[in-house]
Amino acid sequence: MPIYTFRAKKLNGEELTGTQEFASIEVLKAMLSDQGFFLIDAQIKGKEYSFGELLKRVDMKDISLFCRQFSVILNAGIPIVEAIAILRDQVEKKKFRDTLEDVHDQLQRGNLFSSTLLAHPKVFPDFMINMVEVGEASGTLDSIMISLAEYYEKENKLRRKIKSAMTYPMILLILMIGVVTLLMVKVLPTFANILQSMGGELPALTKILMGMSDFMVKNMVLIFAIVALGGIGLRVLSKNDEFRFWWDSLKLRAPVIKTTVVKVITARFARSMGILLKSGIPIIRSFEIMNDLLGNRLVAHKFTECRDEVMEGKGISGSIKKMGVFPPMLIHMIEVGEATGQLDEMLTRTAGFFDEEVEEAIEKLTAMLEPAMIVIMAVVVGTVVMAMMLPMVSIMQTVH
Repeated sequence: MPIYTFRAKKLNGEELTGTQEFASIEVLKAMLSDQGFFLIDAQIKGKEYSFGELLKRVDMKDISLFCRQFSVILNAGIPIVEAIAILRDQVEKKKFRDTLEDVHDQLQRGNLFSSTLLAHPKVFPDFMINMVEVGEASGTLDSIMISLAEYYEKENKLRRKIKSAMTYPMILLILMIGVVTLLMVKVLPTFANILQSMGGELPALTKILMGMSDFMVKNMVLIFAIVALGGIGLRVLSKNDEFRFWWDSLKLRAPVIKTTVVKVITARFARSMGILLKSGIPIIRSFEIMNDLLGNRLVAHKFTECRDEVMEGKGISGSIKKMGVFPPMLIHMIEVGEATGQLDEMLTRTAGFFDEEVEEAIEKLTAMLEPAMIVIMAVVVGTVVMAMMLPMVSIMQTVH
């Protein structure tokens, strides 16, 4: 439990200060109130943050853990205000702690829980805020938070798998760039001086790489500047809607990654839509919320068209089928769900199936990328080595 350093007063001016361990700020206030004091100031003792800690973002794992703990506390019958106070005192990231502090203050002023979350869009996702609004209106906030916890836990697991799959290829890519740069900047210039002192005609490949090596040595600062500006440019472009639309369209056409991308989008759609419908959110509103959850601008655009067709009274399965994105199995399950009136249940089951499909697709993609990167690395490094060895062979043959 956190240790609070506090200062309190009575109406007659008597002051009380102290340092003591409490489960939450609410417990501290209750203890002081029983003694006739009201709290003036309170701080958690010994809580220091490094510069790195201040920069830490609130990620999917933090949100899933928050939802899980919040649902447990609510099920125990603890009021929302006190529940937030307890969670605020437990989180480690300063950004999240400060956010929950503000949420707690707003709740004490009588604001709705969903409106306090809405004030922090960079911390709490829109999907979560919409679900909380439904939970408040229906009185099922505890069960909604359990559903959100499961949703974000699966999303976090999916993201970790994708990052894990890309880690090894990225390491190989960085290693290849490092080795080639070392050969071109350090080894090849030294080797070129030796060859030039021996005389003889150099092969075309060697001349080309020597020219590249000479350019790299003389313009290293310029090259680093171009790479840095390129990185900044890509970061700026990634926030541009037109570029994002083009990039997301490309991912759905790329031969190697298309299957994996489609399965990820399908699993995300089935899981999200299943939770939204099960929570009682109308189908049209669910479609609007889905636009920000799919992670692909092209699919989101097609989803808007699909929503318009549903608003006109057309069937959900037919409208989604016209998108030409989702696999036949999902369309079939939606048809069954529409016919039986259990669309939310069918989507939830389908999400579980495609979660397994995503794992298998990621494993296959990783199995393809790793040897491909090794081959590319071998070809690039081998080309540089060959450029150095060919003139040596030629010189040795001349000597003989």
